Amino acid sequence: MYLQIQSQLLPVTFLQGSKMIKKIAAALITGLLCLPLSFADYNRFGIPDSSEIRKEIKTEWFDQDLEAIQMNNIQIHENFTGEKFQVSLEQDDEKFLIYVSPRVAQKVEVHEAGKVKVIEEDSYPINAYGTWLYARKKSDGKPLFVRYYVSKNSDVFIEFRPNKNVTVADFIIFNSFAVQSIPVGIPFEKLLTASINDIYMLTRKSLPWKYIDSQSFDSTDKQYMEQVLEAMANNIAIEERAMYDERGRLIDLYEGTPYTPKEENKNKIVLSSCGYVKWIVDGLVDPLASSYLKRGPLIKSTVEYSDLGLQGTLNLDHSTYLSLDWTRNLAAAALSVRSKKTYLYKDAGVDVTIEPFTSVYTKQGFKNTAGYIANSGYQPEYLNSILYVLAMTEPEYFYLAAIRQTDKRVSPEMKVFNDAAVIIPYVDANGIFHANVFFEGKKYSWKQFEKYLVNAKDCFVHLTRVKASKVFYPQGYEVKKSAAVENDWLLGYNLNK
Repeated sequence: MYLQIQSQLLPVTFLQGSKMIKKIAAALITGLLCLPLSFADYNRFGIPDSSEIRKEIKTEWFDQDLEAIQMNNIQIHENFTGEKFQVSLEQDDEKFLIYVSPRVAQKVEVHEAGKVKVIEEDSYPINAYGTWLYARKKSDGKPLFVRYYVSKNSDVFIEFRPNKNVTVADFIIFNSFAVQSIPVGIPFEKLLTASINDIYMLTRKSLPWKYIDSQSFDSTDKQYMEQVLEAMANNIAIEERAMYDERGRLIDLYEGTPYTPKEENKNKIVLSSCGYVKWIVDGLVDPLASSYLKRGPLIKSTVEYSDLGLQGTLNLDHSTYLSLDWTRNLAAAALSVRSKKTYLYKDAGVDVTIEPFTSVYTKQGFKNTAGYIANSGYQPEYLNSILYVLAMTEPEYFYLAAIRQTDKRVSPEMKVFNDAAVIIPYVDANGIFHANVFFEGKKYSWKQFEKYLVNAKDCFVHLTRVKASKVFYPQGYEVKKSAAVENDWLLGYNLNK
């Protein structure tokens, strides 16, 4: 009987009797057994892990009273993989906090003799990716919570608190609670030394780890679209009733008749708020369908209401659901073109209706979130966390936003869907979350746009999803050879027609 090893035939009896083979096998097994326990702790998420360091410093930093801990100097330790962590103490009027924070290489400009050079310096931010935090009361030293920063976005973390005889967990995303006060069956004392892998294995069914999964997202489609929209910004003028029809002709959005722009805008792309969103979607549709979208199907009603009520009376003169109908029908049309199958809005499944949060923390304390409201959408102050979840769970999509606000021209008490925008949320190659808004030809960060919406008061934002693509050529955009588009199959395609 023979075994084949590296194309050589060796008698089994030789292998069984070889003292050298036995010694090598024994050495390998011994070496594996002698590896630090933390070798098994390094997690699927790639989060910097300080568990073995915390085991070493537990007595000195976690088990002492505040006066003893204050005697400790800031310390630097390395974990098994060579990552450096800083152990430090912070305090406020009511609590003291012990941080174990990973090293972050920070680029700094140094000015010397009229020249500027960039060097790297070590820093240890207290909310860096992989930081572990232990908070205790100043009055009696009792534990308050342990926090794990499990995302490269510092507003996303998991917090554990002792609650009588159990430990409860909160999973927090931008002040919104995906999970709140859920018992996790982990003795609180164990959290002082538990690794990320320990926590994951014990809570993988009770906590929504999918919101921080470090899978590599490809955001190049969305970033390409952003580059095109930014490049076109100076060529766009906003006029309230303007849009382009399926042949690229300028028409009145409300009447469907030819539209004449203001004299100063005649050499620009002239669009209303809703017309701008259509122009963006048309940039995805035309390369696939050789045509832009027609106006008629986009103004079809998607909301049922009585013709006899106030809503029905108002709609005789002014559509109070204009941008809601518009964005829903646009999203359904984009899906139809991409799938080569006709979808009406009601069958397209384009509405975003997720409700991943139980409550939100505000200056006034905890509040239950309203979540999604049919035919209204979401309150804007809660949308940042929704957009983060969408970026993590629907990485291929961007969103058409229909904005509902008070329109005094209609009624001081009536909320009307007049305006629309495009929101592009994504997680970049470094794991950082972005959410940018394109509204009336201009780019805004989500924080800028959120401030505008909140100041308007009583706003709602309704979202519909559209798949992003680098095959994106909005009307008037001339493709030029650049690093961004040099490999595009439609290089040189000119939509200025």
